[in-house]
Amino acid sequence: MTTLLSTPATRVNPRMSIHQRTFNAISAIMAERGPTESAMNDIFEFLLHYRCLLINNTLIQHDGVRVFGGPFAGMILPDPVNRLQAPLLLGCYEGELHDIVQAIPNAGYQRLINIGCGEGYYAVGIKRLAPQIEVWAHDIDPEAQRKCQQAAALNGVDIHVGGVFDPQHFALHAGHRTLVWCDIEGAEAVLLDPVLYPALAHMDILVEMHPTDGGHTRDSLPARFADTHDIDIRHPGGHAFEMPDWLRDGSQLNQLLARLEWRGCATPWAMMRARAA
Repeated sequence: MTTLLSTPATRVNPRMSIHQRTFNAISAIMAERGPTESAMNDIFEFLLHYRCLLINNTLIQHDGVRVFGGPFAGMILPDPVNRLQAPLLLGCYEGELHDIVQAIPNAGYQRLINIGCGEGYYAVGIKRLAPQIEVWAHDIDPEAQRKCQQAAALNGVDIHVGGVFDPQHFALHAGHRTLVWCDIEGAEAVLLDPVLYPALAHMDILVEMHPTDGGHTRDSLPARFADTHDIDIRHPGGHAFEMPDWLRDGSQLNQLLARLEWRGCATPWAMMRARAA
């Protein structure tokens, strides 16, 4: 999806206000394509994006850069201004996983391998929640690695941050009670293979499943672990969440947009618990 931050007007003048960027982007679409159905759909997405950015920045203005509620309440997010991070700031992000997160401190885990850690929301959040767990966070994006390290420093936690995860390294964690947390946009079809990497048979695995050129991994991945794991499929839902007073007392539209996670397709999670852990 095209975003306001990638419009030609933004590239020309990155200091331009969000309001002016939005106006310029919409004007450019109308001038180039006219009031066609596809143009109107793009304009609608621009306006949604614009409204979500305003809600994000209003959250920061009122409540700062700490997560407001949810299992990671109090965690500091690095550089969230002018970004679509309202669900993270509110703490309602991926509410279908909250009970799993809340159970981690008492689950007996010794290690967390967070593959596709992004900016460290889960790697740092879980380390804050369960300091006894040693955390390895991996992402192929150098900027995400930098932000993850920044988030760890801001929150006073110590985690291992690295780049591409070598699946041969699953074996290095064998013998430890390990949770693999995986969100890698479809590459889970290659990475999570218990035949190639048998250490996975003894690890708990939480994985977000995505469409790929070979089909959706929700239709193939759980079957690989059916003989060794108890599998719980989680879908996004309309979960209740904590709101600051100004948002709760405001418009319902703002409340709906504040939790919008901008998913373009179905990406359910599989919580796979090893029977022989």
